[in-house]
Amino acid sequence: MVKGPSWLSKLGTLSILYVSVFLTRIGFGSILIIFPIYLNIPSSMSSLAGIVTALYPAVEGFSALPVGTFVDLRGRRRAFVAGMAMISILTFLIGLSNNLFLVGGAHALEGLAAAMVTVASLTMITDLTVKENRGAGMGGFDLANLAGYGAGMLLGLAFSHIFASNLGYSFLVVSAVLGASAVFVYFALHEPAHSSKELRSLRGIYDTFTGDVIGILPVWFSLTIVLGFFLFLPRLVKNAGVTDLGQSAPLILLALVVLGVGSVLFGRLSDKIGRMKTMLIGALGELGFLLVLPDLFQRLIVIPQGTPLVESYNMVGPIIIVGGLLFFLGSALIPSILAYIGDKAAKEFRGSAMGLYSLMLSGGIAIGTVLAGISDDLGGVQAVFYSAAIIFGGLGLTSAWLLRKQQVLAKRSVDLNSSAGKPI
Repeated sequence: MVKGPSWLSKLGTLSILYVSVFLTRIGFGSILIIFPIYLNIPSSMSSLAGIVTALYPAVEGFSALPVGTFVDLRGRRRAFVAGMAMISILTFLIGLSNNLFLVGGAHALEGLAAAMVTVASLTMITDLTVKENRGAGMGGFDLANLAGYGAGMLLGLAFSHIFASNLGYSFLVVSAVLGASAVFVYFALHEPAHSSKELRSLRGIYDTFTGDVIGILPVWFSLTIVLGFFLFLPRLVKNAGVTDLGQSAPLILLALVVLGVGSVLFGRLSDKIGRMKTMLIGALGELGFLLVLPDLFQRLIVIPQGTPLVESYNMVGPIIIVGGLLFFLGSALIPSILAYIGDKAAKEFRGSAMGLYSLMLSGGIAIGTVLAGISDDLGGVQAVFYSAAIIFGGLGLTSAWLLRKQQVLAKRSVDLNSSAGKPI
């Protein structure tokens, strides 16, 4: 009888958290569509566009570890609500003018707010789940993320037409949505039970991670760099001469649905077969998708608007089926890695552990967006995604080598202990 209400309470808190993440990502999704148009940077200056876009994840990365410590010491809910309120205020400021310095500065500070929201939400999910269902919990988080981005992108596409004469109004509306979300979270979300430790240090944080966790960090970092490349896609579409992003909406939404469903399914699979096996599935799928993406992208952007579905498929060919399958397999990476970090983090250092995750996520996205801009200037779409494949493949092999080395060391340690215990 005691366990029932506790389980229901956790489920209720998780549901509210997922709704909160969904509402927050609506704002980010709409900004993702509007931002490249609002900045009005010439197509010959993709590097500058990449740098401005990268300010947000760069600041998020620098603030991730301090925010993680704050979350451990002062509470998850407090950081989450404060982050959402900050995002609302800063989005409102962006809507006042498209001055590059104002937009860049406010966009950078949004990185601090995003760190508070991301680290706090992931830490709460870790608190509210156990090893046997944590993968599914992280998959649910990723689904809420992606669903919010999808709804936000639709909203952004609508705003790009409704507020075509003054896109600043779009940010004001988004600010109101985010502000309302912050109020909802303030009243609805409760602090989950968790451990707290008053004294901590960076060395203490690092000591809580085992060698196999360190081993997966290169492939995680490479995945975040690839995410930065993907965030540059709207710019690539615009440079390709597609002025109406609305024709891309169905494909974008389909991609988000595939990712969201894949996150939940593979998150649950990682609870059953293990995190490492699921990560391997995701890594192979991601690498394959990056290799076919340049050809797929070039075929998709030449399809005239209003072309019937069957005719569109005939123009693209079977590559879209292959690409879709590889894309689906790639969705296994994020929930399995998040669950693995949650499994290994000491209870009193969970916020700091998710801060390390957020640090690498933000740093990778920042580097990825800058490299995508440089690659586009140097060699166009093919250079962008082939370079992403090289980075992902190289760091993925680094992770494989580190994990193999860790397994060998662990086996030697077991053998030495066994030998020491034998009678002479």
